[in-house]
Amino acid sequence: MATREANWDTPLGTGGEVFELLGNARKAWIYTYIHHHPSTTIQDLVEALDLPQRTVYDYIDDLEGADFIHQSNAGRPAEYTARDIKLQLTDGDTERQITPELVEAVARRTRDEDIDTYIDRHGLDGLAVALEYTREYVDGSVTHQIMAREQELSPLEAGVILDALRPVVETDSE
Repeated sequence: MATREANWDTPLGTGGEVFELLGNARKAWIYTYIHHHPSTTIQDLVEALDLPQRTVYDYIDDLEGADFIHQSNAGRPAEYTARDIKLQLTDGDTERQITPELVEAVARRTRDEDIDTYIDRHGLDGLAVALEYTREYVDGSVTHQIMAREQELSPLEAGVILDALRPVVETDSE
């Protein structure tokens, strides 16, 4: 069940390697792409994500150093596979999970203005809450009106973010 009250004063974006990943949408895209396409090469990433090769190399080094990805072959070109991220954060009564879905939602902010605006307004913690509601929205147990009421959002804003996050949840469940 979705958390009833988002704590906007407790952002997920402080400290640690995983938080750096959540704070960098381009790096999050690289992780997400590798997560969905095991055995990805640097060239695959450059072409698919339209990023400079040097940037991709730097981010691959960071992701590999943080153990979010690993080289899945011994040859050249190097191929990378993502490790699943699943962290549970607790601050008082508030619990949040950092998962590949959350990383993908952050990554999508570079290409989806609705997600970008939502993160700007409500932070990563608010995005994590919205993702929980989206899971329930997709399975039919929550409506945008329920999210709006429980999170003190306008029904329009709740509907917009639920629709923007729907592909993240549906992709993950396939």
